[in-house]
Amino acid sequence: MASETVERQEQQQRELRVLVVDDHPALRAGLSGLLGAEPGIACVGTVAGADGLLEAVRDTRPDVVVLDYALGHDDGLTACFRIKQQPDPPAVVLYSAYVDGPFAVPAAMAQADAMVAKSAAAGELLATIRRAAAGAVERKRPDPELIEAASARLQDGDLPVAGMLLGATPVTDIAQTLDLTVSDVRHRALRIIGRLQAAHRVRPPARAREWEVLP
Repeated sequence: MASETVERQEQQQRELRVLVVDDHPALRAGLSGLLGAEPGIACVGTVAGADGLLEAVRDTRPDVVVLDYALGHDDGLTACFRIKQQPDPPAVVLYSAYVDGPFAVPAAMAQADAMVAKSAAAGELLATIRRAAAGAVERKRPDPELIEAASARLQDGDLPVAGMLLGATPVTDIAQTLDLTVSDVRHRALRIIGRLQAAHRVRPPARAREWEVLP
């Protein structure tokens, strides 16, 4: 009996912990079932939107967050950026119908680790989750034409921040380099991501909430 308990504990320790964030109940249930049936992966929870998301990350401590782009009145890229700025953040895999070229620029600035189309096979999503958890997903820099087009929609003062976000530079390093406060960089980053999303999709971005950091 003791050996079986140890074996179960070791198995749980080896499992990748995944948190699912999507505003569609059927999709949340489907992903939860898919992940639960996959050896070595455990779905540690599901969240319907941005409300309570950071608390869920704190409580479940996932290795990977599978995050939808459109979250009702919220947006996944703002949520992604907030997650990636937390201490010791999980990997974030954007799972969305919007994975075309222009979307890659704001997704990279939000510091998403990977993107998977909802039309992709389940095996592609599972493989991406495993690679993201292992830190083996290489963030691809968007094409120069897309970066140039995105830059044209930004204010001149935001371009240095946008460039460093695109390079996955931590907010604290951006603040130090540009002689700004961390709070100012965070608000600028949210404004940049929101502006690029507004230009890419008809639905306006959600109003930015006050910044929140997990303890």
